[in-house]
Amino acid sequence: MSKFTKRELAGIFIRCGIAMIIFILAILNYDRLSTIDVAKLASVSDNNGIQSAIVLLVYALKSVVFVIPASLVYVAVGGMFSHAWAITLNLTGILIELTLTYFLGKLLGRKTVVTILSKSEKGKKLLKKELGTKPGLIFGIRAVPAFPIDFVSLLYGVSGCGFLKYLLFSFLGVSWRVILFTILGNDIFKFIPMDKIILIVICLIPVGVIAYLLKKFVLDKKREGQSNETEA
Repeated sequence: MSKFTKRELAGIFIRCGIAMIIFILAILNYDRLSTIDVAKLASVSDNNGIQSAIVLLVYALKSVVFVIPASLVYVAVGGMFSHAWAITLNLTGILIELTLTYFLGKLLGRKTVVTILSKSEKGKKLLKKELGTKPGLIFGIRAVPAFPIDFVSLLYGVSGCGFLKYLLFSFLGVSWRVILFTILGNDIFKFIPMDKIILIVICLIPVGVIAYLLKKFVLDKKREGQSNETEA
């Protein structure tokens, strides 16, 4: 049996320590975080810049404790600012959240991520899914609000998916509901039935995969042609 080096042991202890801190923070503050009043937090100042910074800090916190409901933040921000600024702020917050949780997953490692996700029913269901790294699949899993954003990000952090591809297609998949919740609030479901949205997104997944495969085929053929020209 191979022995762990000091560096490997230190890495394991650091990862376990971070996971335990996150878990303890989430458990001890669950009620407070799951019903967080973003508008009340931001009301400590009348300055638009400070209020915006507080909102972004909430997104950063959300990315590591996993219990702050996303829709709660979108709707609160939509009620605090003009539509244009609220959408900009929420989309910026989502980029921060997607980035931090992806790299947190990378830092913790697959074993720790699996342990964290196994503590909830949705996490267990997500672990059974084959997420894959194709753009259409990333977009699809994000566009259908079946799993918490941060759980998916954690798993992608240890999936081997490149960060830029993950970030781009995750952002595109999530942004539609961020914008709609920001503008319409919880009334969104009166205008757009969720079952119809899910059906549309499911139909879009194979379209995205086919488009990706066609693009890859064309690029491969192009490289093959260039290679033949070079050999000739």
